[in-house]
Amino acid sequence: MAGSREPLPVELGALYTVEERLETFRVAHCSWPFDSGPCTPLKMAEAGFYFCGTDRAPDWVRCVVCHHDMEGWEATDDPRSEHKKHVPNCGFLKIKDPYKITVENVLDLEKKALETFIQKEKRELEKQMTAMVEGMKEQLAHAAAEAKTNAQNT
Repeated sequence: MAGSREPLPVELGALYTVEERLETFRVAHCSWPFDSGPCTPLKMAEAGFYFCGTDRAPDWVRCVVCHHDMEGWEATDDPRSEHKKHVPNCGFLKIKDPYKITVENVLDLEKKALETFIQKEKRELEKQMTAMVEGMKEQLAHAAAEAKTNAQNT
């Protein structure tokens, strides 16, 4: 479901209302595949998702809080149920009525969104650092083997 694509830029504190998230589905290049049933743009926005779709992934969405990417939607999928299935502890799912977001809710959601973002970035940096260290180890082993061979030949 997730990919390494970059979504539309989102500013901190943005997209906490259903209307703001719904607006992302109304962009000129948007071709959301479902107009009726449980998987409409409105239901997606109510479940905390905003649109990130591309020509290659026309049903790609991301949660405003947990930043979980999802695509591969089917007309009968319920966005809130799918969100809960994939990220049961998402802070957005604790909101009972997405139309009644308080300032306190926004501050709490923003804090959770930032914590999630930091954790994702940390994991990515750890992967990159591990790969870098492994590459350096290989280079050192190769250099040591070369030095040993050169020492034996002299």
